[in-house]
Amino acid sequence: MQSSLSLTNNRASSSREEQAPNAERTQAELAYQELSHRILILEIAPNDRIVEQFWAKKLQVNRSAVRESLTRLLGEGLVYQGERGGFFVSEMTDAEIHEIREVREILETAAFTLACERAAAKQVKEIEETCNDFASFVKKGYFTGAHEADLRFHHLLIAASGNARLAQLYQKAHIPLFQRKAAQARIPIEDFVQTEKEHRLILEALRKRDKKLGVQYLKSHFNRGERESLA
Repeated sequence: MQSSLSLTNNRASSSREEQAPNAERTQAELAYQELSHRILILEIAPNDRIVEQFWAKKLQVNRSAVRESLTRLLGEGLVYQGERGGFFVSEMTDAEIHEIREVREILETAAFTLACERAAAKQVKEIEETCNDFASFVKKGYFTGAHEADLRFHHLLIAASGNARLAQLYQKAHIPLFQRKAAQARIPIEDFVQTEKEHRLILEALRKRDKKLGVQYLKSHFNRGERESLA
């Protein structure tokens, strides 16, 4: 018969064994969420190499967690493997840029139409605050922050539709901002200024609950994004 101390030790050992895999999964999920987000907001640019050791230290996770997240991102097409190994951020082809524009237009114009009927005053206010954040980041020259505010604007617009499944679909799809080609990766300040103007026009249409005008502004916004990316 085992002593109570022996049983306690066995349970403690079993508990540690159960927690270790869970900790690994938690770290891998954290690395996945962080890396995918940084790719979407263009903090990690197309064709940049993602160095496991660097990101493990930056995110305070182990290298195996980063490696697992990169394998997951590879399956989703956000990264690719180099000929000599390593993982690099994928650059969208012209066809993919066009498809992204179509997907964003379909989902966000539908979301805007629903938001005109369902958006709460608090949600409209949050969208306005994001526009202000975007302008502030651009003024300070903090363009990564501007990209993040840009992405947040569109996620908030989707959320304002009041359709949880649509918001979940949009979140899981990892729909990126439009990329510039590597040769012209630096985005001119005029593009940020124009983006702010377009966001505020969309916001104003939402305030007025004007479905037709908002859809028109969104389509114009996405068409310009596609043109600038392909130019």
